[in-house]
Formats: sequence, structure tokens, C-alpha cells
Amino acid sequence: MSANNKEDDSTPKDTESIGGEKTVASSQLERKLIRSNIGNAKLGGLLTDLDMTTNEFQWCLSIFYFGYIIFDIPSNIIMRRWRASYWLAVLVFAWGVVAMAMAACTNFTGLIVSRLFLGIMEAEYGRRVSYFWSFSSLAGAFGGLIAYGISMIPTHQLHTWQWLFLIEGIPSVLLAAFAAWYLPNEPETAKFLSNEERELEVSRLARDQGAANDHSWSWARAVSVFSDYKTYVFMFIYITGTSALQGVTLFLPSIIAGMGQWDRAVSQALTTPPYFLAFLATNIAGWSSDKCFDRAFHMIGINLVGMAGFLIMMFVPEEQVGVRYFAACIITMAVYANVPVKVAWFNNNFGGLTRRALASGAIVAVGTIGGAIGGQIYFDEPLYFGGNTIAFCCLGVQSIADIALRFVLARENRRREKLSPEQKEYEIFKYGGDELAGDRHPDFRYVL
Repeated sequence: MSANNKEDDSTPKDTESIGGEKTVASSQLERKLIRSNIGNAKLGGLLTDLDMTTNEFQWCLSIFYFGYIIFDIPSNIIMRRWRASYWLAVLVFAWGVVAMAMAACTNFTGLIVSRLFLGIMEAEYGRRVSYFWSFSSLAGAFGGLIAYGISMIPTHQLHTWQWLFLIEGIPSVLLAAFAAWYLPNEPETAKFLSNEERELEVSRLARDQGAANDHSWSWARAVSVFSDYKTYVFMFIYITGTSALQGVTLFLPSIIAGMGQWDRAVSQALTTPPYFLAFLATNIAGWSSDKCFDRAFHMIGINLVGMAGFLIMMFVPEEQVGVRYFAACIITMAVYANVPVKVAWFNNNFGGLTRRALASGAIVAVGTIGGAIGGQIYFDEPLYFGGNTIAFCCLGVQSIADIALRFVLARENRRREKLSPEQKEYEIFKYGGDELAGDRHPDFRYVL
């Protein structure tokens, strides 16, 4: 019995239906917009108005991820044990309030504390993951346009960066109440699905998990996540990818500002094309990854594109602005398109809701250390040769880890194919029975 089969594209509808997807995607768009707007706020005079140094600004970028790291696993446990719709609504509301409160900051201390709380509030497969993650890149595109528009607002009452934090924080507060009412806690209670669609979604989830399909909670199963080597390999893969991703995201406005003689408002507007291209690339990567039922080779191919972009940024003379801007576009495309494939990969390879939820929380929480690293690597403006070099190396070592993990998982799949019925029974017994085996069940096949 194969646990992970290709998604059946012959089904009449994609049953994570439009209403629920739009609500979650709107939340994703808003959160990513707020998370990355500090880069635009820098160009809007944030450092000057708060009398901050470049080093203090970099720590404001990194501190966000410490809050995320600390709170992500507890947040996943709360979501698993409580009503997910209510918990998400609480987080979205608090996120919007903190984002707007940042407009009242008057010094470095206030800003860094606000960013820490944003990280705490943030804590909470191929094609469907790519759909939601693509809204992160779309948020970057909107963020540049919004920042450009806000830069035209007179600043005799509030500074540009204060308008930015206020305007981009309001939608989260408004969205929270709707999310609590509308989002389902499980497919069986989804208001936007018909009875037929609910049955289809439940069967699809079961088909995705195969032998590991189980919705019950078990502390033994939760603890087993941390004795699984895959957890730590995926953490490393996540850290390296996130270091490059967040470095580019947080500093893209400054990187583009350093390319030409244009003013700050134009620099903010010029961040839109790279993010829009990243939106397209993310969806294409997710679709192709599902169509080919492949994760590792897609990640490696995407990384090679990104590494080529970083090399262009590192070695092409600064006078060739067009070439360097093209490189910024393909770098942004690559670091964003990488994410949904790797997230789908580790979600595919942990079986059972408990193991999947806890593994996902642990991988993302620890992997988000890469965000803190990314906030520090672009230290050598305006050309950022050192930052681009570090990001290039991150994608390189991630690709090596991708190859190694794919080899190990493929070998394990081949081993399980050869097991006799008696050996399968022993494997199930070794891991505490069918309920605790999860993806270690001999009938489970890892996605490569």
C-alpha cells in the first residue's frame, strides 16, 4: 500500500474550496505584508526618525524570528488541542494591533519589543502550499506599491513609516472576527463545502496519509518526532533556505536603492516586479512539483537559478544596472519558489496528524533561525557582496542536503518494498503498533 500517491486531478473540484482558501490566503497576504514592510519603512526615514544605527536596525529584523522560534511549537499544540479557527483569529487580531502600535514607537527599544511580539503572533502540499505561500511574494509586490503610494502622503502629522505601519495593520484587525466565524476546524465542519465535497476532502486526506492516516492525539507519537533523523535534516534545509529568503526579503528595497540614482519612492516601486515574478514562479514550482511528484530535484533546480542570480550580483560591475536588476528578479523568484516545495516535502514525509503537526511546528520553529541569520547577513551596503556570498552558500549547502536526504529516503522505500509480511509485522510492533508507527509504517512510502 503506497501512502503518498499522486493527487487525483480528475476530481470535479479542488475541494479546499474557494471561500476557505481566500480567507486563509488573505490572512497570509496581510501577515507577510506587515512582516516585510520594515524594509520599506527604512527607506521611509525610520532610522533617522528613531535615531537608530544600522546595527540596531538589523537586530530589529532578527528579533522577530526569536519570538517565532520560541512560540511556534506551543502554538501548534494549542491549535491541535483547541479550536483552530478561534486560535488563528486571536493571532491575526493581535498581529494587527501590534503592527499598528509600531507607528507609536519613538526609539530603538520600542521597535525591537514590537518586532519581538510580531514574531510571537506570527507563530501559528505542493500546489496548495504554493498557493498560500505565493501570497507572501504577492505581499512583497503590493508592499512596494503601497509604500510608494504612502510616500506621497504629506508628513506634517505622521512620518511615512508611521503611515506604513498603520495602514498595513488595519486589515488584520478587521479580518480576525471573520476568520473566527468562517474558518473550519476540520473538513467535516467546513461551511463552504457541500456534503459531497466534505466526503471527498476527508477521503483525499486519508489517501494522502495512507497507512499513516490517524487523527488521534498521543504524547508518545508527539515525542517520536524528536527521535526521527528527518526532523533534523529538514530543520537544516529550512534554516539554509530561510537565511537566503529573509535576507533578500528584508533588504531588497535597500539592494535596489543601491543600484541607481533614483529616489527612495522609486526604489520602493521597483521592488514590485521581482515580487510579482516570484508570485508566478512559486505557483509554477508548486504545480510542477505536484505534476512530477518530485520535491528534491525541483528544489535543486530552483536553487541553481538562485545561485546564478547571486553570482551575477556578486561579480557583474555596478554600472550594469539592468543586468543587476535582472539578477535581483531571479534571486527573488528562486528564494520564494523554494519554500512551498520544501514545506510540501516535509509535510508529505511525516504520517498522522500529530506527527505531521508537531514535526511541521518543530521544523519551522527551529528553521526560522534562518530568518534571524538573514537579518544579519546583508551588512555591507550598498553592493552587499558579503551578503550575496553568504546567501549563495546557503543555497549550495541546502542543495547538497536535498541530494543526501533524497538518496536516504529512496533507499528506505526500496527496503520496505522487499519486506516479507512477517518483517512488516515486526516493524509495526517495533514502533508501538499501527497507531504510533505513522510514516514509519512499512506500507508508507516517502515522497522524494
